[in-house]
Amino acid sequence: MKTKQIPAFVTLFAAFAMCIISYVNDYSLSFFIRAMFFVLVGFFVLGMIIKIVLDMSVSQLDEEFVSAEDLGFADGEIIEDVEFIEDEQES
Repeated sequence: MKTKQIPAFVTLFAAFAMCIISYVNDYSLSFFIRAMFFVLVGFFVLGMIIKIVLDMSVSQLDEEFVSAEDLGFADGEIIEDVEFIEDEQES
């Protein structure tokens, strides 16, 4: 799973929301710049945390993945009786 872009998307979404909120509330430019800086830094950190959590969960799923080699099949071997294989796995 590609998670490299998650911090950027979270940060951009927060910046967009901040722009809309500041326009509606008619904030001054100096307040807007300070607030925007803190919003961008905060949501970038939040995006990095989300990315790390997703990377950890994906790596755990990859470890639990069972491949054909794990079941004892050679590369290129044709599996014709899938029900038989599923019954062996349940036992």
